[in-house]
Amino acid sequence: MTSTLTSKPAITPSTMLPDVLRSYPGLRRVFDRYGLRGCGGTNGPAETIEFFARAHGVDRDSLVNELNDAAAHPSSEENAATSARDRLAELGDTIYRRFFKAGVVVVLTAGAAWGALLLLRIGWNKAFTSISIHDVNGHGHAQIFGWVGLFVMGFAYQAFPRMKHTNLWRPDLAVMSFYLMVFGIFARAIGEPLFDLPMFRELAVAAGLAEIAAICIFVAVLLNTFRISGKPYERHEVFIVAALGFFFFQAIYDLGLLYATTAAIDRSQLLHLVATYQAPLRDLQIHGFALLMILGVGIRMFPALFGMARPRPRLVTGSFVVMVVAILGEAAFFLVMRRTGDYRWAIPMYASMVGLAAASVALTFRWGFLARPTETDRSTKFVRFAVAWLHTSMILLVLVPVYMRVVLPGAGSLSPSGQDALAIGFSHAYYGAVRHAITVGFISLMILGMAGKVVPTLNGVDIRRLRGLWIPFLLVNAGCLMRVAFQIATDFREWAYPVAGVSGLLELSGIAIWGIHLWRIMNGWKPADQPVIRPTRITADDKIGLIVDWFPETLPVLVSKGFTPLANPAMRRTIARAVSVRMAAAHHQLDLEALLEELNAVAFGCQSANAAPDRPSGVSLTVLNHA
Repeated sequence: MTSTLTSKPAITPSTMLPDVLRSYPGLRRVFDRYGLRGCGGTNGPAETIEFFARAHGVDRDSLVNELNDAAAHPSSEENAATSARDRLAELGDTIYRRFFKAGVVVVLTAGAAWGALLLLRIGWNKAFTSISIHDVNGHGHAQIFGWVGLFVMGFAYQAFPRMKHTNLWRPDLAVMSFYLMVFGIFARAIGEPLFDLPMFRELAVAAGLAEIAAICIFVAVLLNTFRISGKPYERHEVFIVAALGFFFFQAIYDLGLLYATTAAIDRSQLLHLVATYQAPLRDLQIHGFALLMILGVGIRMFPALFGMARPRPRLVTGSFVVMVVAILGEAAFFLVMRRTGDYRWAIPMYASMVGLAAASVALTFRWGFLARPTETDRSTKFVRFAVAWLHTSMILLVLVPVYMRVVLPGAGSLSPSGQDALAIGFSHAYYGAVRHAITVGFISLMILGMAGKVVPTLNGVDIRRLRGLWIPFLLVNAGCLMRVAFQIATDFREWAYPVAGVSGLLELSGIAIWGIHLWRIMNGWKPADQPVIRPTRITADDKIGLIVDWFPETLPVLVSKGFTPLANPAMRRTIARAVSVRMAAAHHQLDLEALLEELNAVAFGCQSANAAPDRPSGVSLTVLNHA
């Protein structure tokens, strides 16, 4: 960290990255080699060297040694603050913004907003069949391709090259994929519901073709980025590559289903097409694309970002094989069962569902409520609850036979929709609840949490100075819980429809608050600086939390004296900010003067512990918490 002394201190793992770049601007080139590349602005993100090394997959000690060597022996090239960056490289640094912003626009229009409106209509009419299947599919398409697809593409274009310590291959093509994707999403949202009007069906089909082209470009850019990095594939990347394959295949499947449903000659044929082909499409989209992509990123990033448990290599490989086979199995066996009318195919289909549930829960078990993350911030709660919703969805999926064969027949009374479900052996309410638990509870919470983590980092905003996003977190979770619980309840009581109907408004409100917050950060907003004067002597009235911020080397001393909660970064940022040395010494029955003497000796080294306790008026530093 910078200090008032004339000599610059050695760089250590706990040194903040902005402090290094302020003192040694030329070291930006070292960080860029390991994936920093435009992240966080001129001074980089507000994180320690140790955190950077962990997040970017770099050996910590080697990085520290390289930084100290480069600082001690600067070359003329390294002394330049920053060289002019190539235009395409700069485009690759910020390309995520257009995808994230477009994703927010989609979810607040054709995505969650449209879904909330449809849900209100269902609640008012007390029937899931009271709305057009084309409206439902238009909304579902916007959610998968717009909300999930755009955020996945934006995150992948930004993060994957940095994981490989390289630049994005052909950012210009990546921009082309953005425009094709956005056109496809909005053209489809307009064309499908109005397909019976002249040229609107053709518009929807053109939208599907544009999306397929966008996905082809997306896959090509990422695979070539991996290739030019020269680095071998890592174990978790099989999830990512498989997810890319599912993303491409489902887009072709989706276009085919759109063409068929909009060409149906009557309602009977339409219902047959939907009943036969739509469920496998959703399996490929949700389990094949979204779930595998999130798990691939999580295996690599969750231990680095949140200090969560790293899955064992054999578990990663085994889970991947089981999940891919299960996803293909649940889709294929369903199609065979529907087309042949032979319901014995439901046995291998159910076995696939059980395999998917077992593998996904086993892989993520230590990321949920039982997780013990060593790094905690506002995104940790989103990730942990998202995993809990994944487990909930998988448990509900496995319990489908129990619900259909035991719960419904054993109920004392059923609503009209529940009676229909019992008669046909399929509950729209229950399956819808299973889907909602994973799409909103798991996928959307993951998007909210990860974007809430990476967007401030990429824009040089210290995430610890931002609000905790508790309101969006509570609203989305409350809405999801209401939807899942009361949607299932509609099979038993009609009064549950209006309650389930309003749940979408809670989710929409939470996402809107979150979206506005992130949009402001991407537009350059930063929290106002709060300068804190660093003292030349620690006094009895200084707060413990600030002392550790000013002088990290005092932390071991304080912990050894019994202040063990200070080992928790969250404790240092909260309660410790209100506790003075005087209060802490009294609480632990320590000699105040002796404690101050030792703290000053550690903080200032050879400086006199009896120096006057005055504070300089000309030195003002922004506090960057050591975590």
